[in-house]
Amino acid sequence: MTRGVPDTAEALGMVRAGVFGFVCCEVLLTSFSDLGRLPVTVLRPTGVMRLLPWGFYERLLTPASMSAFKWLFAAALLAATAGALTSVSTKAAAVLFLFYQGLLRSFTHFNHDEMPAAYILLVLAFTPCGDAFSLDALRGGRRALPGGSWVYGYPVLLARLLLAWSYFTSALIKLRVAGLGYLSADNLPALAVSNSLDNMHDTQFRAALWLPAYREYTPPLVALVVLWELLFPLAVWLPRARAVILTIGVLFHLGTLFIMNIFFPYHLAMYLVFVDWPRVVGKARGLLLSRFGAREPGAA
Repeated sequence: MTRGVPDTAEALGMVRAGVFGFVCCEVLLTSFSDLGRLPVTVLRPTGVMRLLPWGFYERLLTPASMSAFKWLFAAALLAATAGALTSVSTKAAAVLFLFYQGLLRSFTHFNHDEMPAAYILLVLAFTPCGDAFSLDALRGGRRALPGGSWVYGYPVLLARLLLAWSYFTSALIKLRVAGLGYLSADNLPALAVSNSLDNMHDTQFRAALWLPAYREYTPPLVALVVLWELLFPLAVWLPRARAVILTIGVLFHLGTLFIMNIFFPYHLAMYLVFVDWPRVVGKARGLLLSRFGAREPGAA
C-alpha cells in the first residue's frame, strides 16, 4: 500500500511541520476580532455546535474574546509545527481548527476548501509525526523507528488519498447534480460573471466579463477540468502522472482566482503531502555543497 510513499520519520515530521505551519500562517493573517463584531443573533450553529449553550457564544463573539481565541489557536498550531509536546499540541490544534471552521459555517459560509486540511490534521494528530524533525526528537523525548516503516508511510498515503478524494468527489457531484448540462456553454460564463458582480468573494477581478464573448470555447475547457478531477487519484499511485496532475492543479486554482474570484489556498497547500521532503532537502544540500563546499586550492 505504501509503495512509492516516503516512509521515514523525517518525511512524516516534515509533512506535519508544513501542514500545521500553513494553517498557523493563515490564522495569524486572519482578523478574528472582526468575526467577534458580528451580532450573535445571526449565528445559526450547525452540527455538534448546537450542543453549546447560547451563553457561550455570547461571551465568545466579542472582539476581545475572539482575539484571545486566535492566540490560543496560534500557540497550539505553532507548538504542533515545531513538534513541541507533539502528541498534545497536534490534537489541540486539530480540535481548535474544527471548532473554528464550525463557527464560520454557523454564519452560513459554506465551502469545501478547508475540508482536506481538517482531515489531514486529524490524521497527523493520531500518528507518530513527532518522532523526527521536531523539538521533541531533539531533546530525546521521541525515538524514531530505524529505517523506513509503514507506521510513517501510511499517514502520508492516507493524507494523499484524502486530498485526491476531495477532487474526485467534486467531479462526481457536478455530474450527479447537473449531468452533461454542466458542460453547457453558458454555465461557466454565468457563474464567473455572477461571482464577479458581488462583493462576497475572495477577490474582485473582472476577467470573467470577457467570457461571454468566448462562450463556445468553454465546454471543452470545463470538460477537461472535470476529467482532471476524476483522474486526480492517479497522482497517488503514479509518480509520472503526479507532476502533471499537480501542475494542472496549480494552474486551475490560479485560474479560478482570476476568472471566478474563488481561491482554494488550503487545497493548494495540501499538495505538499505529495512531496518527498527528505529527498528534496538532500538534493538541495548536495547542490549547495557542490556549489559552495568545494573550493579551489589556495582559496580563502
